[in-house]
Amino acid sequence: MDQEQSVMRKVAWRLVPFLGLAYFVNALDRFNVSIAALTMNKALGLSATTYGLGAGAFFWSYVLFQLPANSVLTRLGARRWLAIVMVSWGLCSAGTAFVTDATSFVTVRFLLGIAEAGYFPGVAWFMTRWFPSRHRGRAMGLFYACGAAAGVLGGPLSGNLLQLDGWHGVAGWQWVFLIEGIPALLLAASCPFLLRDKVSDADFLAPEERAWLAGKLEEESRASVTQNLSLWQALRTPVVVFLILGYALIGVGVYGKNFFLPLMIKGMGFSDLAASYLSSLPAIAGCIGMILLSRSSDRTGERLWHVAGPCLIASFGLMVVGFTLDRYPMVALAAYCVAGFGISASLPTFWNLPTAFLGPAAAAGGIAIINSIGNISGYAAPQMVGIVRDYTGGYAVPMIVTSLFMLAAACCLLLTPVMAARMAQRAAR
Repeated sequence: MDQEQSVMRKVAWRLVPFLGLAYFVNALDRFNVSIAALTMNKALGLSATTYGLGAGAFFWSYVLFQLPANSVLTRLGARRWLAIVMVSWGLCSAGTAFVTDATSFVTVRFLLGIAEAGYFPGVAWFMTRWFPSRHRGRAMGLFYACGAAAGVLGGPLSGNLLQLDGWHGVAGWQWVFLIEGIPALLLAASCPFLLRDKVSDADFLAPEERAWLAGKLEEESRASVTQNLSLWQALRTPVVVFLILGYALIGVGVYGKNFFLPLMIKGMGFSDLAASYLSSLPAIAGCIGMILLSRSSDRTGERLWHVAGPCLIASFGLMVVGFTLDRYPMVALAAYCVAGFGISASLPTFWNLPTAFLGPAAAAGGIAIINSIGNISGYAAPQMVGIVRDYTGGYAVPMIVTSLFMLAAACCLLLTPVMAARMAQRAAR
């Protein structure tokens, strides 16, 4: 156990801070549009529906290019491919400053989706090559928390950049994109020096430590339920289909809230700057949820209820938001925090569910397809919220609908043990 803890501590310190920092920048460059929208929408003449279309356009390409991106990753290796990905999304994010109308806005968001498509699924697969299952939940929890931290720090950061309106003749929303696109380029330059593609290349581990880690990972891959299935065979199994559906439904909660939260808070009567700061509160709750639930899951070994339970919490929080938003804004803001806790807490542990069923032949592509198909909700959710908001004149009904999606996610995930049991019975015959 001493050797195990020592090895995993070295691996975690080497990989998680860098990958987590990059995910912080990744999430910042994806969601800073929600703060920029406070003034950008008026400047470009975008309605809520049109803004939702542009925000969701990111996911058209994000969905389509994840599997090809992970295929390239397995050939080029993480060091080279993730560096290319970082450069690409940094340039696209900064390029959003130059949009002039709805068409150019949708186009640049589509290009950003292509650029970012390879990062998250690539890291999720990369984690399976370095962290045994009993350590992966905590590693993914910290990784996810870095992404959630973009909501904590990104809102105030983007809100203050918004105040640069008119500096050197550039609008504040343009400064948001220009300045926040730079960190990805700096991280890309560090990628080749910090990452290693295989455990055998880990010069930061002693030879006996490399041997132990490689042996442990190989042992787990042999024990996988679907270790002999191809990618397409694994994806046709009911348990994986249910996981895809569950992840897609969770995504409705993630994106239905994130892209519109600053606009909803501004609608309560707050200024642009105050809305950007207050939008960080649900993100803080989400960070706490990620860390607490992922650690609890690793400690107990229980996975399913550590995903479904937070979905139920999120459903409750969003339902309260829907019924209090128009009359009791402070109660609604507190309920946003409850929803943020639940939505974020469900995500890190979720990735222990598919990796338990996908062997080495299916892991990279399987994670990419689960993430890409699941992220169809990234387009559908903001589009749905925008349309319903324009139709009803407010955000109360969209939040109630989003609450029902989170409830459906919990129900869907709770059916996976039944599918897994049937799958194991067939394998034993």
